[in-house]
Amino acid sequence: MTRTLRVLGTSGLLSRLAWAGLRARGWSVEIVDPLPAKCVVIMYPHTSNWDFVVGLAAKWAAGLDARRDALCFAGKESLFRWPWGAFFRAIGGFPVDRGGGRGFVTAMAGRFASAETLRFVLSPEGTRSARDHVRSSFYYVALAAQVPILLGVFDFARRRIVVNEAFRPTGEVAADLAAIDAYYRRAGASGEKPGRANPWRFRTAEDQTSSSSPYS
Repeated sequence: MTRTLRVLGTSGLLSRLAWAGLRARGWSVEIVDPLPAKCVVIMYPHTSNWDFVVGLAAKWAAGLDARRDALCFAGKESLFRWPWGAFFRAIGGFPVDRGGGRGFVTAMAGRFASAETLRFVLSPEGTRSARDHVRSSFYYVALAAQVPILLGVFDFARRRIVVNEAFRPTGEVAADLAAIDAYYRRAGASGEKPGRANPWRFRTAEDQTSSSSPYS
């Protein structure tokens, strides 16, 4: 199915500069237009600090604004202290307690219910380090809020950012994760440090006996 993509570099000086910088380094960006009014946007894989830099440049190039387009992301509390706190808030960030577990999912579902437009962006891995699972909060937030998940791709091998595929979680976790994994394999997702990409599985009940968060 043909999708309309967002036009890049046409939303002011910052948009033009960001798009010029990405093109100069060989990057291409494909972002579906319009984005769903309410959605969870995941970016995978997350393997280095360059993900944030390239992703932010792509957001600026596409002219996506934290307030106008209701883009938001959650970060650890230390990010929102001086001197960078004001910057992260300005681009849509808000601090969370990483041990929040079910409370975080409930709070985000409440945000979606009370908003006309909300696009919540996050990394399902939650860390740059290699682990044997991804965090499940993105999935349960989308399920509780009854919104689609936009599957965003980092492809450092071919210098591409792609955000144009929507997925509706069904509650059948194993089948849904298999479908998401299959999409990322087809899409050619590759991190700046490929060996750090986490597999598409959630922690089991046994795994979580050592964790305070049921959605870790």
